[in-house]
Amino acid sequence: MDFQNNEFSEIESLKSNKITFIVKVLGAFIFVSTILGIIISEVVIIESEKLSVIFKFYSVVLSVLLLSFLIYAIVKHTITIRKNKITKVIVDQNGLHHYNNEIVIESLSFKSLSPNPDPKNYDVVLSEGEDVSLDICVYYFDNATNTIIYKAIIFNTPFSIRNAKELQRHFIKGVLKFRSDLKVSPQVLDLLNLNNLKFFRP
Repeated sequence: MDFQNNEFSEIESLKSNKITFIVKVLGAFIFVSTILGIIISEVVIIESEKLSVIFKFYSVVLSVLLLSFLIYAIVKHTITIRKNKITKVIVDQNGLHHYNNEIVIESLSFKSLSPNPDPKNYDVVLSEGEDVSLDICVYYFDNATNTIIYKAIIFNTPFSIRNAKELQRHFIKGVLKFRSDLKVSPQVLDLLNLNNLKFFRP
């Protein structure tokens, strides 16, 4: 891509049917295995002659609660997936957009991005925490609440995206091109292999 002119190409998400299928199968396997594990464990406890009736009673109650929670979680997840009508994600000269066919459902525009409330820190950063995945995060002005919000750059799709990292790279390139006033963390540039574009930072 030539950053020396005004061209900024549009990149569209590529659906990964294989990964989507594998994730669904793996999720179903874990769910069924967990359910069976709870049921089998409960049967063993109930049939044990060494355990008291009170212990068995509380064990049954706990198992029912766990099963109810798991079933509720999977039903809620299924409903959420079915309601998610997003068919593609596009990054263009205006920002990142989630589409339902040709209708924009949700957008994060370059214009809406805001500096970090703490001027000593970077405006585009990696999420912090040892037990969480590394997400690229930005600050943006939310018109609905009239506040600056900290947001991770994630793709809210009911399917896996084959070129997710390329979409993230393209979005950060857009930040570097259209929002030179924002400071991008070197960690973000390292993660996306964009060190050669550092000179676009202020």
